[in-house]
Amino acid sequence: MERFIDRTPTFVPAETAGINRQFLSLNYAEGERHQLDLYLPNQALEQHPVIIDIYGGGMYFGQRSSQKLNGALQLLRRGFAVVSPDYSLSYMAPFPTPIYELKAVIRWVKAHAASYHLNPRQIFLMGESSGAQLAMVTAASTTAGKLISSFGGNFKYSDQVQGVIASYGPYDLALMKPQFAVLGQTPKFAETGAADSFEGVMLGFQRPDKVLERNAQANPATYFTNNMVPTLLYAGTGDRVVPYLQTINLAAELTAVIGKEKVELRILPDVAHGPAGFMNQAVWDEKNFLFTET
Repeated sequence: MERFIDRTPTFVPAETAGINRQFLSLNYAEGERHQLDLYLPNQALEQHPVIIDIYGGGMYFGQRSSQKLNGALQLLRRGFAVVSPDYSLSYMAPFPTPIYELKAVIRWVKAHAASYHLNPRQIFLMGESSGAQLAMVTAASTTAGKLISSFGGNFKYSDQVQGVIASYGPYDLALMKPQFAVLGQTPKFAETGAADSFEGVMLGFQRPDKVLERNAQANPATYFTNNMVPTLLYAGTGDRVVPYLQTINLAAELTAVIGKEKVELRILPDVAHGPAGFMNQAVWDEKNFLFTET
């Protein structure tokens, strides 16, 4: 059976035709994979709230402005600006390097808010799969005052965001294999839980259950405090890449810290891993505490 990291995914670009205001390959820091693409609604507002969308791919694959951005681009019609950044993949740099990079993206957005008519007080992180994990760790560690680095610039601005939308992410990597066992589900990738699984590669090609300190560093719950921002979590019961118990457990841990009024959980019956099951009008139009009308 093919391992996750042995695959050769094909890049399919996002559907950006008809978006008149596109600003591509902007440098948020020096160096490779430190660029972002910015998309603005065709109808200009004085200030646009911002979605920073973080693609998934097991932290082993991925590129900005791929088809995984299509869901976020639907929010242009609600007045949101959409930012798609690149970050270092797990074989390029050790964790938590991507967290430092994403915090630099947040500061870049705030520093350039006036130039692009962005609202620096209305910035949300959105991620799918490993992008959800990165979004959650980025937001949670900022509110906890952790994972601070000297990477990037614009340090007069904070890394704080106003909320997170996280879909089918892996959070406690050491529990993925036993959670599949409890659910009676066979994981799509036989190496789940092993050193050569995508979650093992995230932690330096080591079994997550053998490096619990590193596993904790990559777990958003490690950083939960009562300052954590409102969070909307999605997962599907048909997921065979990441057990949906990852999302349920994280929602429970976060609710215990910040209260139910700031946490929303959506478990979609029979929906598999990947954007396809979440690309629908009901999800895009869902009214919740994160998306205020603009």
